[in-house]
Amino acid sequence: MKRQVGMSLGVLVVVVLVAAARVERASHSVPNGMALGVVGLALVSAFGWWSLRTGKHTPWRVAEKDLAQGRAVVLWKPGCPYCERLLGSLGRDERITWVNVWKDVEANSAVRRLNSGDEYVPTVLVGTEVLRNPKAQEVRSLLAER
Repeated sequence: MKRQVGMSLGVLVVVVLVAAARVERASHSVPNGMALGVVGLALVSAFGWWSLRTGKHTPWRVAEKDLAQGRAVVLWKPGCPYCERLLGSLGRDERITWVNVWKDVEANSAVRRLNSGDEYVPTVLVGTEVLRNPKAQEVRSLLAER
């Protein structure tokens, strides 16, 4: 997955540089092209940082055991705004195990199996319940029932 993001970033850098050169040529103004290039590269850098950073991760084999003990397991990936929202709301809850599907092949297979082949995240497992992109309160409610 990191390879895909890295290649995407490379393509974005080329697109930004080509766009900056075209603006510079069309407007006959170096500052306009440079400004576009600087802003574009800043955006590409921010996207790269957001997508390639790491976060909470427990291997799938460990998480499966936690699930059997009544805990929640969140399957997530970096760069997903919905995952970030859930992590911000539930990140400190010790009853929740976080599994990065880009770091764990078995977790990636599990999230795809649960979502008809799609890498749909966040997918939250609580007992036999599967929640897709839930609100934090939904997860807390299910945990309270356990």
